[in-house]
Amino acid sequence: MSPIPQLKPVAARQWVRHHPRVIVMQPVLEIFAADDFALWPIGEHESYGYLVLGGELTPTEVGTAVMRIADCNDFEPEEEHGPCPTDPLGTFLHGLLTMPDLFAAGGFRVTDNATDAVFVEPGCCSGLETWRDWLEVLDGTGYCYFGHDPS
Repeated sequence: MSPIPQLKPVAARQWVRHHPRVIVMQPVLEIFAADDFALWPIGEHESYGYLVLGGELTPTEVGTAVMRIADCNDFEPEEEHGPCPTDPLGTFLHGLLTMPDLFAAGGFRVTDNATDAVFVEPGCCSGLETWRDWLEVLDGTGYCYFGHDPS
């Protein structure tokens, strides 16, 4: 009979089995610098970086995430979603609050902690909203699309 594997802490309130290889999948949002954004507090980020989403986000990081998701969906919605408000906050949040299927520029960052290999899936043709594709990959019935080639 093999011994019971030990558990070791990896973050607050999280435990994983001690194992020589741990694959970590983290949802990430692609972030652009938003120097002129003033509707609510956001964190400072460089353009084309990634914000890891999770329970440890600070209030300004939550503000950054909401700002980025709202910005990704900031376009004139179809008629059934009503007219766009005229105030700056209402205008900015209109798509976020009325669109049935939201787009979020981002995806997953997959890290192999044994080798420090990192695969960042986000691209222009796949976003965080395609997270369900990973379920099909994990059960062996599907595949994930990682975007087109650079051409």
